[in-house]
Amino acid sequence: MQEILSKVSIGERIKNLRLEHNLSQAAIANILNISRSNYSQIELGNQFPSFDTLHLIARYYSKSYEWILHGKEQDSDGQQSVNKTQSLINNLEKSLAGIKKAIENFEQELIEIKIDKFKGNQSNRHTER
Repeated sequence: MQEILSKVSIGERIKNLRLEHNLSQAAIANILNISRSNYSQIELGNQFPSFDTLHLIARYYSKSYEWILHGKEQDSDGQQSVNKTQSLINNLEKSLAGIKKAIENFEQELIEIKIDKFKGNQSNRHTER
């Protein structure tokens, strides 16, 4: 049976996040680009946050939608998906760092070739005289 979302519970979780971060309603409303009154209604449980607002809250506090909406983290299948995604991101970052290093080395080699060529041209000018 599907759990019914409670506006009050969601509002309480969002309020607790704000308080844990020592923010005023006005400050977080400004960050979320909504009115303080609108934000207050979410915390009081009088309305659900819009998807955009939920997304911004989740990103700002580094929380999952699942936690904000239900008070618990994703099930193991969802967590495995998150872990796989994080692993892919980590591997991509390592690969990009390797590519960056290779480009830097290549750039340095090109500089050395230009310097050697310049020195060679300078030597040829001195021997031609």
